[in-house]
Amino acid sequence: MRSQFSLAVVAAALTASGAALAADYDESVDGDLGNLADGPTFFDVDLGVNSVSGTVGLGTGLDEDFIAFTIGAGQAVSAITLTSFVPANGNTSTGFRLYTDQGDGFFQASAGTMTTADVGTDYLTVWDLSDVGGSAPLGPGTYGVLLAEFTADQQYSFDITVIPAPTSAALLGLGGLVMARRRR
Repeated sequence: MRSQFSLAVVAAALTASGAALAADYDESVDGDLGNLADGPTFFDVDLGVNSVSGTVGLGTGLDEDFIAFTIGAGQAVSAITLTSFVPANGNTSTGFRLYTDQGDGFFQASAGTMTTADVGTDYLTVWDLSDVGGSAPLGPGTYGVLLAEFTADQQYSFDITVIPAPTSAALLGLGGLVMARRRR
């Protein structure tokens, strides 16, 4: 019972500390995101919830927003959650795709769409993840999220939740248990 409590305390502390380190990319402040043809804009994510917001097209018609991030050793992506979507100009959806970099460039690992009904959806539970390990969480690697649309001015935001890799958290918890036993 005591070890379960200790692991729960360690997990809660990691979650709380990760939330304080999270990053934010706002296209209106940080600059227009890259596109598939030119390559992604890289975003330095941290442990916790990392937010991305933007507008596909920005009044220009055809546009793609492509953001990439690297997950380091000892980390994992536990969720990519749509937090808002505002359609525009009569189009009610936009493409929402997962890419991965296998060392020689990005390739599409999975595809889907987003609508206003999808707000709150964790796309790691929707996308086919067979090309990136089969299931969430996503382990270390470089990933990209592409929003593809032919209609300008669609606004969106989504969160990328980065956690300590499950094995890292377990090892940290076990280390804490060893330290607690030594103190006795």
